[in-house]
Amino acid sequence: MTAIRKSGNRLWLAALLLIGSIVLAQTPNAPIVNFKLPLFNDQGYRTGYLRGEQGIYVNASEIRILGMELSQYTGDERDMVIGTMESPEALFRFDKNKKSIASGPGTIKLENDTFRLTGEDWIWQENKNQLVINKNAKIVLFDQIGNLIK
Repeated sequence: MTAIRKSGNRLWLAALLLIGSIVLAQTPNAPIVNFKLPLFNDQGYRTGYLRGEQGIYVNASEIRILGMELSQYTGDERDMVIGTMESPEALFRFDKNKKSIASGPGTIKLENDTFRLTGEDWIWQENKNQLVINKNAKIVLFDQIGNLIK
């Protein structure tokens, strides 16, 4: 009886996924509203948590996110937030190596325990772990910097 029940649950789940796929296929430009996507490393620890007011499929390698909030986690058993990135609009592009580039014409805020970085017209490259801000860049440091600036 248990084997039949498990098999029945799997069939029900498969049918539900198939119906959802068909509905989405019929409305390819329909946004996903108020989504949440946890991100994990190979060891199973959380590395990020992406939230958005809307996720819009552009094509197989591009996704537009409105109201983007991305939290970065330690990626270990501590499971602590170590930084956040927020923007009202972001376009994520994924290359064939599954590395991403995100950009946005509007504002960006990147914050962790030591600084807050804000600006406009930005590009973030995952493989370089680099954020370039083209307009109105401003940084606020929360820690003392000693003799770093003379």
